Amino acid sequence: MLIRQSAELIMIKYYEAIQKFHAKHKMKGTNNEDMTFRLNLMTEELGELAQAVTKGKPRKKFIEENVDLFYLIIGNLISTGVTLEEFDKAFWKKNKKIMNRKKKKVNGKFRVSEFRK
Repeated sequence: MLIRQSAELIMIKYYEAIQKFHAKHKMKGTNNEDMTFRLNLMTEELGELAQAVTKGKPRKKFIEENVDLFYLIIGNLISTGVTLEEFDKAFWKKNKKIMNRKKKKVNGKFRVSEFRK
């Protein structure tokens, strides 16, 4: 339980830091909150993460690119008014669902999914 409480406090700190970034740069009501714009930013950052992985970049670069994506994901919540409480509830609902999924080998690779027919 202590680990979960610590993780929750850390998540709150991340959320608040990104809220401050949004406030500092006056993003409210600008193109910075437009989800199409934000999806383009995420695609760009995902490409940078892919390069870090596929080109064997140092661990530091891999971590940095994940932080960039995380920053954008939390920013998406802030930009659309999703609270940490809403996200937490949705996270645990989804977690319960995916924990019941099966693992299968598909095209030689293992995957955990719903495997709809």
